[in-house]
Amino acid sequence: MRIGVVGAGVFGLAAAIEAAARGHRVSVFEQGAIPHPAASSTDVAKGMRRMWYASDNETYVELAEQAGVQWRAWEQRSGDRFFHQVGSLRGAADFSAGSPMRASADFLIDRGAEIAVLSAKEAGKRFPQLRFAAGEVCVYDPWAGYIESARAIAVMAGIARESGCRMYPSTPVTGVEERASGVEVAYRGERDRFDRVVVAAGPWVGRLLPAVGAKVRVTRQQMLLIEPPDRQVFAGDRLPVWMIDDDGAGWYGFPLLRGGYAKIARDRLGEAVDPDVERAGTADFRLDAIEFMQRRLPELAAGMVVEGRSCLYTNTPDDHFLVDRVPGTERIFVAGGGSGHGFKFGGALGPVIVDAVEERPNPLGDRFRIGNRLAAARTAGTDHARGYAQPPPA
Repeated sequence: MRIGVVGAGVFGLAAAIEAAARGHRVSVFEQGAIPHPAASSTDVAKGMRRMWYASDNETYVELAEQAGVQWRAWEQRSGDRFFHQVGSLRGAADFSAGSPMRASADFLIDRGAEIAVLSAKEAGKRFPQLRFAAGEVCVYDPWAGYIESARAIAVMAGIARESGCRMYPSTPVTGVEERASGVEVAYRGERDRFDRVVVAAGPWVGRLLPAVGAKVRVTRQQMLLIEPPDRQVFAGDRLPVWMIDDDGAGWYGFPLLRGGYAKIARDRLGEAVDPDVERAGTADFRLDAIEFMQRRLPELAAGMVVEGRSCLYTNTPDDHFLVDRVPGTERIFVAGGGSGHGFKFGGALGPVIVDAVEERPNPLGDRFRIGNRLAAARTAGTDHARGYAQPPPA
């Protein structure tokens, strides 16, 4: 088949690489450069974890572990290292039976993972850069870490080209329309026809698929990049990726990155925005982040702020991805709705997306079928708990 892919982020490139490997003729359209500096996939680092998926551990943990294998394979193929398994540490006040943290830890331990459950005192001794409150429980997973996302996207784009995909950078798509004989993609005043089209436009999905875009919420998520006073103290061999949810904000951060700075951000959803919003950071977020660091990472709080910036989340009502035929169409598919946690799965998303396009069964894609999910309202309270972390109903 001739397959058009609109969007060269992690969903789009994963689909393109897999489709080309299966013998399809693939064209990839991207409105900007590849990697696109304003795309959700482009950032200094994205967390790589398999914790906090109590709503569907079976799907997400399997996908994360498959993705980890594929990320390593792509590193070896390219000769470029971007996946850093420095471990992850997650702290929370609630580790009771049935809590998302406990459910996730129990699942991974039963699976054979080397998971350490630490008291606040134990975690503080092991990772003295962080401060923990009495009664908090921390879960450490040495398998986890982070991905240098912009580098990974560049590698994926190179593999797509090597695989025979036709790449169209700086080519905004202005329309995707289904016809009796195929799907027309409009760009640069031209039209090209494909047998199937995958729209993986991230936060811009509403520009091409209004019915889908009306049901997702694009939010601006801010971060600070900070140069620590002592780089060695915050190096990846001494500090893992971490998350502490002491105030419902879901603060998280990374050890020293390639640019010589650490990153701190929060997972609580920001304000709804247009995807072309200005990406600079705000003074309010900077103050909030510094106040948090003064309590939890005092040495980092004394560091120099290098930059404040933003990325975008494309949030579905339940925080699960969208990988399915677009309702009301036969040949147009959507792949996205990363909801702030999608990038890490890039190594495993290709087969899920292309199986949907080829109408092949894939149990790992069942969670992401649209069904009536877009008709649901976002559940109250999940802006900080996040829908993918909710335990399944009893």
